Amino acid sequence: MLHPEFLDDVSGPIGRVVTSEEAPATAHEFYFWTAESDAAQRLDIGHIVAAEAEDATAIAVLDDPRRYSDLQSFLDDFYAYDGDPALEALSDRVEILVFRARVLATKHREERKKSKRPVKSGPVYFATGPAIEFALGSEDFSGTKIPMLLHENGNESGANGSPQRTPLYVDEDYLLGPEAGHMNITGMSGLSTKTSHALFTISSVFQKAEGKTVAALMFNVKGADLLYLDKPVEVEPDEDPDLAGRYEKARQRGLSPEEKEMYEALGLEMRPFEKLRVFAPLRYGMDPNERTVYPADLPKNSLNTLRNARGEAELVHPIVWDLGQVLPHAGRIFEQSDYDDKFRGFVETLRERGVDTQDEFQGLMREIQDYFEDEEKKTSWYGHNYMTINKVWNRFNTLPSKCSGLLVRGHVDYDGSPNVEEAFTDREMRVVDISHLSGVPQDLVVTKVINEVWEKAEKGRLGVDKLIIFIDELNKYAPSGAKTSSLKDTLVDISARGRHLSLTLFGAQQFRSKVDDEVIGNAATSLYGRIGDEELTNASYRSFSTTTREELLQLEKGRLLLRHAHYAVPVFGRFPRPPVLMGKQGTDIYGGRNVDAATEVQSVMRSLMQKAPVITKIREDVAGLDEERVREALDAVSVLARGDGRPRDPYRLFLNTLEKPAASRRTRANSTVLRGLERMRD
Repeated sequence: MLHPEFLDDVSGPIGRVVTSEEAPATAHEFYFWTAESDAAQRLDIGHIVAAEAEDATAIAVLDDPRRYSDLQSFLDDFYAYDGDPALEALSDRVEILVFRARVLATKHREERKKSKRPVKSGPVYFATGPAIEFALGSEDFSGTKIPMLLHENGNESGANGSPQRTPLYVDEDYLLGPEAGHMNITGMSGLSTKTSHALFTISSVFQKAEGKTVAALMFNVKGADLLYLDKPVEVEPDEDPDLAGRYEKARQRGLSPEEKEMYEALGLEMRPFEKLRVFAPLRYGMDPNERTVYPADLPKNSLNTLRNARGEAELVHPIVWDLGQVLPHAGRIFEQSDYDDKFRGFVETLRERGVDTQDEFQGLMREIQDYFEDEEKKTSWYGHNYMTINKVWNRFNTLPSKCSGLLVRGHVDYDGSPNVEEAFTDREMRVVDISHLSGVPQDLVVTKVINEVWEKAEKGRLGVDKLIIFIDELNKYAPSGAKTSSLKDTLVDISARGRHLSLTLFGAQQFRSKVDDEVIGNAATSLYGRIGDEELTNASYRSFSTTTREELLQLEKGRLLLRHAHYAVPVFGRFPRPPVLMGKQGTDIYGGRNVDAATEVQSVMRSLMQKAPVITKIREDVAGLDEERVREALDAVSVLARGDGRPRDPYRLFLNTLEKPAASRRTRANSTVLRGLERMRD
C-alpha cells in the first residue's frame, strides 16, 4: 500500500477494480465490483473510496451503480423459469454489483508528481477522513477552511460504530475572495432549506474567518423567518424555566442529539448571531407629515415588522426616504412602458435642480403650470414637452400610495441614527424586513439598498473587510435573457468584481437556469438541493451524470450536493439546522403587539438585565394595574436605558415608575419627541 493512512483497512476490501474493453479505467474514472461483506453492503451513491495505481492512490466518488449478470437478454431469464416465476431455475445465476467511481484526486508517492494515472486491478477500500480532506484540496487552500457540509461515508469508523463523518470545507479565499467568490444555492421551495444553509454558512464564516472583519446583509421576505436570528434555537429548562416553557408551548423543536454531534464534528459552536439589527419601513398610514423627518423619533410601533415587541428599540430601526433619495431608482418604481427616454430626461432635470421632497416637487409643478398659463403659445419648458410634464406629474401623484411607508413628504435627516445603508460593523447581521411589502416597494428597497452598498464597496467604505449579501429568489432580480435593470446590472457587476472589493453575493433560487449566466458563472461555490425534473432537463445540469441528476430529484431535507472551485467532482453532504430561531415561533415566544403587558415587561428586562425576573413575579407586581399604565412605565424605563446612563436596576426603576403620577411617566416616555421638537426649533 502506497498510502495506508488513506485506506480503511478495518472495514477491509469492499470490492475489486474491474476493466474491460468497453469500460477501461481512465485517469478520471474507474469501475469496481463489490464484495459480499457487510461493509460492502453499505456502499451507496456519493460514498468515497480509494484504490491503487502504479505509484499513487486515487480517491474517488461513487456514482452510477449497476447490477450485471451473464444474460444476453431478458428472454433468457424468462425461458429459464419457463415463464413461471413460482418455478426454481435449474441453477442459480451469478450477479455482481458494479459502481462507477469518479476520481477526486490522486496522491503520488513522490510529492512533486501531479499527474493522474488510471488505477490498476486490485482491491478497493473506503477512503479515510484524511484521504477525503486531501482529495478535496484542503492542502492547497490559501485561506481559512470554512465548514460547509458534513460527508457521511459507508464505513463505520466513528464512535460506537457510527458512520465516518468528514467535514466538507471550502476555501475562504474562494468563497469571499479575492481568488474567487460568491455562492449559489438551487432547490425547490420548502424542500431544499436554501435559507437555512445560507444562515449556517454565514455562521461558519463568522466563527472561522480569522484576522478579518466580516458582516452580512439579508432580506427577510417571509413572515418572521429572519427576524429572531439573535435568539437561540432552544433554551435549557435549568437556565430559564419560564422561557423554556414558552419555547415548549410554541412547539419550538430544539436541535436533535445527531445535529449536536454534527456541530461538534464540524468544529462549530451552536450560538445565535449576537449583533443583529433589523430595518423595516413604516406601516400603511403611519407616514409623518413633518417638513423634516427624524427616523430616531418615529415610534417603534409604527414599523411594518413582526419584530415589534417592547424593548426592541435598540434592535429595530426604520427605513424612510425622501424623494431625492428615491429619484435615482425611478426606473424600479414606474412601469417600463411609462418610463421612456422623455420621462427619464425630466427625472434627471429634477435631480439636477435638487428637488429632494414631494413638497418641493409639487411646488415646481405649480410653477411650471403657471409658466404655461402665462405663455399660452409655449409647448415646452426647458426642452421638456408639456405633455411629458403632465404625464410625469400624473405618475408622481401616485407615489404616496405606491410607496407608502417608505417615501415621506418632507426631508429625511437621520442625524446619526441607524441607517440601513450605513457602514457595517464586525460580525453584524443586518436584516432588511420586506415581508409585508410586495411589488414596487419591495423591488425599490432591494434595488436601493444593494446599489448603495455597492457604491460603498467601490469607495472602500463598507466598514468591514468582507460583506456577504444574501438574496433569495435571485432569478427575480437577475433574470436570464436580454431584460436589463439597474439592479440586474449591479448584481452582474458584483458577481464580476465584488470579490476584489470585499463584497460577496450569496444567491438562492428555485430555478438556476433562469438566473443570468454571468451571475451563475462567477459563483465559485454552488449547492444543489432537491430539484424538479423540469429544471434538470436544462443544459445547466449537463455536467452531472444521469445518476446524480436522478439523485437530485429525491434528496431529503438537509442533504445537498456541493461543487467548489477546489473540487474535481461535486460531493454530497448534510448540514444541521442553524442554531437560531426561525419562523413564527419567534413572535409566539418573544412577543409582539398581541402579548400581555407582563410578557412585554419580561422581554424588555431580558434586554436590559443579565437575569430578568421570572414571569410569575412580574405578574404579581402588576396584578390589578391597568395594562396601559404598565406599558407607560415600561416605555419610560426603555427611554432612560437608551440614554447616557443605563439604570443599575432596571426592574426596580420600573416598579418605582409605576408608583409615580401618570403625567410624570408620560413626560419621560415622550422625551424623544421633545428632543425632536428642540431640533426642529434649532
